[in-house]
Amino acid sequence: MKIKLGSRSSFTLVEVVVSLSILLIIWLAAGSAFIVGKYSASYARHKVQAIYAAQLAIENIRKNVPFANMQDSNTAISIDTRGTPDNAADDFNGRQIIDVSDVAGSGGYYRQVLADIQWNELLFGINRTMHEYCVTYIANEPQVN
Repeated sequence: MKIKLGSRSSFTLVEVVVSLSILLIIWLAAGSAFIVGKYSASYARHKVQAIYAAQLAIENIRKNVPFANMQDSNTAISIDTRGTPDNAADDFNGRQIIDVSDVAGSGGYYRQVLADIQWNELLFGINRTMHEYCVTYIANEPQVN
């Protein structure tokens, strides 16, 4: 049996370059999907925390503030999101804006309370101000308030 010189089975340089290019494209797609997923998860977590903060603010007003004393406010908020009170770096930080207004045509019997939670979110390298709103109506019922 004769073996010809140079007859070994191997890949050509073109085949190697094409296969490496395909692997690079797959790797970049997987990496970008990971990055998008990370940003999406962070945004979703902060959105849920903002909804919670807005609901908490409205419930606090409903339970603790007499109807006649309800007023607008704009305060900074910080929520410990990971159960680490000694580490403020992982807290949810933002602004809580409360807007109280009389409902038109109610004769001062109803007030609309809007809680606007604002925070900064880094999305794809751009710092954006995000908002989450919660609105309710509170009646002037002396036996309840």
